Amino acid sequence: MNNKFVILFALLLGLGSTMHAQKEIIDFLNAGKADANKLANEYLRPYGEMLGVNLNSGWYTTAKVHSVAGFDLTLSTSYTKVPSGGKSFDPNLLGLETVEPVDPTAIAPTMSGSKSSSLAFKDQITGTQLLTVEGAGADYLITPMLTGAVGLPFDTEIMGRFMPKVDFGDYGKMYLWGVGLKHSLKDYIPFVKRVPFLQLSVLGAYTTFNSTVGVDYGNDSGKLEMGANAYTGRLLVGANLPVVAFYTGLGYGSTKSNFDVKGTFDAMPGPEEDRVDPIALAYTTNGFDFNVGMRVRLAIFAIHADYSVGDYSVITAGVGINFR
Repeated sequence: MNNKFVILFALLLGLGSTMHAQKEIIDFLNAGKADANKLANEYLRPYGEMLGVNLNSGWYTTAKVHSVAGFDLTLSTSYTKVPSGGKSFDPNLLGLETVEPVDPTAIAPTMSGSKSSSLAFKDQITGTQLLTVEGAGADYLITPMLTGAVGLPFDTEIMGRFMPKVDFGDYGKMYLWGVGLKHSLKDYIPFVKRVPFLQLSVLGAYTTFNSTVGVDYGNDSGKLEMGANAYTGRLLVGANLPVVAFYTGLGYGSTKSNFDVKGTFDAMPGPEEDRVDPIALAYTTNGFDFNVGMRVRLAIFAIHADYSVGDYSVITAGVGINFR
């Protein structure tokens, strides 16, 4: 894979937004381990949830299953924007133990908040200002996905997506892979079987993503590890006409993502045991969603676009080649 493409892929998928948040996460260490985790958890929440949701996108562009040895290779891009409620949080609801906002009536920005928004925090006892939480303006996430599928016997196809572990120097490291299965239900339902253009199938898919970015705190250094796992199961319904295909998918998705700061930070305040691997964050999303889309096919080439409705809505579009 072209190195420039891989670096662009990585920056869009995760490392770019992670670099935005890196300074803020490390600054949270000034508040001690307990409060650092509470503040970082809310600050990164929009990104942690968007990442998992986007990894479940882009798996299909039709409800039809490939014939045996048929295949497609599709490059799609999913776009998710943070809802307004995900751009700020109320620090007074976190039960902070060491720090408190300088302005107790103000709310703090998440990483999706405006770059002009900020909130300072001070030590609860001495009143010394320890850190300032600033918005990074990262209110959307774009994830390119290169997905392939091959037709198998028994009206089934296997799908996959993969990017090998790559080292980006100062940017960090990352890798991604996923696997899925789609099976046609057309022959099981007489009405659908008698209508040539109608398609009905089920899909199950899993994607995992991991990246590592170096971090510095004073004279100490460590790493920020980010990972996500996404699962989806869907019932797909579609109409395949000679040039245009319409499709919709209704199903359930579950995602888990984590952000962990690993290393020993001797300059960090608090007990010695708190200075080792001081931040560990985890996010989960789950629920039903559905999407509607359209694909236009010209010979073996195809373009598609769809819209997914859920807690985080997703717009996906892309191009690909498709045979049988």
